[in-house]
Parts: sequence; C-alpha cells; structure tokens
Amino acid sequence: MFKRILVPVDGSEESKKAVLVAKELVERFEASVTLIYVLPPLTLIATAAPGEEKILQAIPELIDFRQKEGNEILEELIKIFPPGTADKNLLEGHPARCILNYAREGNFDLILIGSRGMSRIAGFLLGSVSDAVVHHAHCPVLVVR
Repeated sequence: MFKRILVPVDGSEESKKAVLVAKELVERFEASVTLIYVLPPLTLIATAAPGEEKILQAIPELIDFRQKEGNEILEELIKIFPPGTADKNLLEGHPARCILNYAREGNFDLILIGSRGMSRIAGFLLGSVSDAVVHHAHCPVLVVR
C-alpha cells in the first residue's frame, strides 16, 4: 500500500511521535522512509542601519548553528529505523512549500507529519505547516497528535 513515506521533522515531541508511527508503517508495509528537516529561510535586509553590522556579521554562525541542529535531529531520529529503510535530507525554504514540493518530486505515497496541537484560533492566526500540507498534498497525509 505505502512504499515511500515522507516524514518532515522539527525536533518537537509531535514529530517524534510521527517518526514512531512511520517505523510501524515501514515494518508493516516493507516501505522506505525519508526524514526531512526544513530550515525556514533567514530574511535579510540588504542595508544595515548604523550599529547593526554585528548582527549581519553573526549571520554565518547562525546559519551553521541551524544546519548543525537540523542534522543532529535527523541523525538521532534515523537511528530508529532498521538499516537500509530510511534516508534523510536537510532543506531550506518555506516549510510547507518545501514539504509539498519534495513529496511531489519524490513521488511519495504518504506524508506523515506531526501536529502541533494548536487550537483552531491559534492555527488560523499563526498558520500551520501541517494544515497547509493536508490541504495541498498530492498524496494522502497522516497527521499524528
């Protein structure tokens, strides 16, 4: 039924629960899984106001920190899966768009994503990656609470 499963992770408890569900599906359907971590883009202003030079100088360190954090999360979670059944990828961009594009281009059968458990009002005001994925994915989406 499901042969290729995509699991976006962010280090939250909800995404860890999604990984555990993905492990069960990998075993049940003899599927493969890809874990992705999406770094939201840093929005930079080309010109700095006086005194903001130090902020712009710190950007490379911030980028390195974010990439390191994403890779550490991926490395930790991929260990849950049997050898040869999982791979990982670190992406950068708008999270929902990256997930949707990656899933479509990779021809995944299922997207398994954690829910942040927001109320409807908070989700409406803040936006929700899982909500956008559910509404725009080309394949089934399983949201894990």
